[in-house]
Amino acid sequence: MDKEEILEKNREDNRGADERFRILNQRQSSVMVGAMLVVWAALFLWDFAHGQDTSAPAAIMLSGVAAMGFFQFYQMRMKLSLVCGLLAAFGVVSFAAKHIMLTM
Repeated sequence: MDKEEILEKNREDNRGADERFRILNQRQSSVMVGAMLVVWAALFLWDFAHGQDTSAPAAIMLSGVAAMGFFQFYQMRMKLSLVCGLLAAFGVVSFAAKHIMLTM
């Protein structure tokens, strides 16, 4: 195989995206999630310090953690990801129920 055939096969395997683009996209997603976590944590701590209900933001955050855990388990069959996803899903249901009960 010559260089062009190898590159073409690599593009087919990566669904048209080269490896550099995939790595850049993963890093971009990590930076975005990291920034969101910082803002969420600051607002969560502010509300907690001032006696506000924090169950809704906690449920929203944990829903992302649960989705990430389930997706990682689906993609890589990592049992720890499944356990984390299940625990986070339990937290989502608990916090959502608490929020609903407090706002009724």
